[in-house]
Amino acid sequence: MNQIPSFRKILDDMSVGNNVFLKGIAGTGKTTLGEKVAYAHFGRRENDKKELPFVIITCNQYTSPIDIKGGQTMYGYKEGGLIEAWRDGKILIIDEMPKLDPNTAGLLNDPLAKSAKERAVIFNGLNEPIEKHPDFGCIATGNVIGKAISSTYVGNNKQDSSLLDRFSGSIYEIGFNEKLERSLVYPPLADICIKIRNSILKYEGKDNTATDMEDIMTLRTMLNFQRIYILEMLRNTGIKDAAGHTLRVVQGGKTLKDCIASYFLVMNKEKADHIQKEVNIEEFLNRYKGAEMMQGFIEEYSRRNGLIAA
Repeated sequence: MNQIPSFRKILDDMSVGNNVFLKGIAGTGKTTLGEKVAYAHFGRRENDKKELPFVIITCNQYTSPIDIKGGQTMYGYKEGGLIEAWRDGKILIIDEMPKLDPNTAGLLNDPLAKSAKERAVIFNGLNEPIEKHPDFGCIATGNVIGKAISSTYVGNNKQDSSLLDRFSGSIYEIGFNEKLERSLVYPPLADICIKIRNSILKYEGKDNTATDMEDIMTLRTMLNFQRIYILEMLRNTGIKDAAGHTLRVVQGGKTLKDCIASYFLVMNKEKADHIQKEVNIEEFLNRYKGAEMMQGFIEEYSRRNGLIAA
């Protein structure tokens, strides 16, 4: 995980019972980082087909006390995510915590104050005492910290300072990480996406440290593109996929070109035209299915999936 700044520091926080907060603009991989930390914390390999080492509470205006501590539903009693992680020794990932209603978020105050305390006890939705497992840990994420209402991320709420104090000293800014992006995204696609982002930043008068952008090109966007790129290239090259299947070309099927067109569709036209011209998007779209880049894809796909390149 050398591609991820502060990864070792976050692991140290987990090892001593500190609650961690990962702050960054949408799509920079905060939740993914939390999952990677959970696997590394327990010395496990990702996708090892065992029970997940984390529990995710996805926060929004509808997140209720039942989601956190448990309670009665029309289908019977449902245990809360906090209680499951607390009891079973998992990492609790509170995804987009500032989106919680402050009153609901208040349920986290007492448990997170006890994260480093041995054999600490909290109560579930049935008012039953639950003892903390020694391996419990907590990672929260958010586009903002939650100290005030955000004009950029309007779905967030101002959170109580006592809750934010539970993460004091363990707050990390998660920004663009080109090294990580290039380790996850196929080279030609990573190249053009990073060029697009740099052009956007230049157009907006910002740099790679920007904490907000009018239009964004994030790791999430790149991976969305990549899934279609792989599908399209498998169809066009005719090589077998990782499961041994050969995919046929589908008339009207989605392409990387469609993804890029959709991406620019929601951008101001003048801005979109400027960026596409600056990065020479037309030249890329004319080349990415050419013989040279097709062969490059075959070699990279084979390497990533442990196959023998054609």
